[in-house]
Amino acid sequence: MFEPRATSTYGPSPVGLAGITAPPDFTTAPEPHSASLRHALAGRYSLPPEAFVVGADTAILLHHLVARAAASGGGETVYSEPSCHLYRSLTVDYGLIGRAVPLRDYRHDLSGLVGAVSERTRIVLVDSPHNITGTTTPLSDLVALAQVVPDRAVVVLDNVNGEFQDDDEFDRWFRDLVERRVPIIVCRSLSKTRRLFGLRAGYMIGAPAVLGALGPILLHYDIGTLTQVAAQASLADHATFEANRHVVVEGRHRLAAVLDEAGIPFAPSESTSILLHAGPAASQLAYRLSSAGCGLRSPSTGGVPAGHIQLFIDSADTPARVARVLTEWQEPQ
Repeated sequence: MFEPRATSTYGPSPVGLAGITAPPDFTTAPEPHSASLRHALAGRYSLPPEAFVVGADTAILLHHLVARAAASGGGETVYSEPSCHLYRSLTVDYGLIGRAVPLRDYRHDLSGLVGAVSERTRIVLVDSPHNITGTTTPLSDLVALAQVVPDRAVVVLDNVNGEFQDDDEFDRWFRDLVERRVPIIVCRSLSKTRRLFGLRAGYMIGAPAVLGALGPILLHYDIGTLTQVAAQASLADHATFEANRHVVVEGRHRLAAVLDEAGIPFAPSESTSILLHAGPAASQLAYRLSSAGCGLRSPSTGGVPAGHIQLFIDSADTPARVARVLTEWQEPQ
């Protein structure tokens, strides 16, 4: 089974690509701390530049956050299971203790996460939309979770697919998060809606006091010049952003309708994929879907629950391809 490739029918920001067609002077160092890109993000969210840390996508930023937690004297991480595979692997790699809380009805179990927090907790990792199920966590739950973490601990909202959600509730909430100094750090990516996977750029949003308390997260020149230039230019490309977002959001709604009509249960997703429950026939159906060119993950690839398939909306015709497969699959033999 294969996962969606970065090259699909909706594409990268042409404005971002145009920004790097005239190569800059490579004899000089990149701009320290991606200052211009941080100012562009500040304009995007109406927040101070100090509320942003830019890195080589969210995976690298998560690496640095967990490393900082380990450097402070060890401790514990809290996360749901299943979730993004990085949470467990980073916890183990940096010698921390992980407290994994099972999902409940495809969603984060808030009471379970709260119960797993202790004085040794350094980071609580919450992916919303969820990396596998696509479900989202209410803002009130995140704030409640942040209220129980010990001093100098943080809740990390892994929101890399947040710009594909049905509304911009999180965007409106970021200013309040920063102004109130809530111990929540939001991770977002420029690789998703702007399709700049090959350049690798992501960022964190948080109150400057919260980010500062973690100590230095990145070095001066961690982001190359080409990435900084393309990422900054892409932020001004609203047309491509909206077009790519439309492909996923509209495709997700159409795919949900296809699954409904076929009588196949699925988790309510606001991400770039839908998790469907096919039961014992999951392996057979996954084979047919992958043979038809559908991007997916199955239990054999790790993380996906038994009897389920995670289907990705990686092009505008994904719902039609799935519909054809389901029609043939459900026909009487």
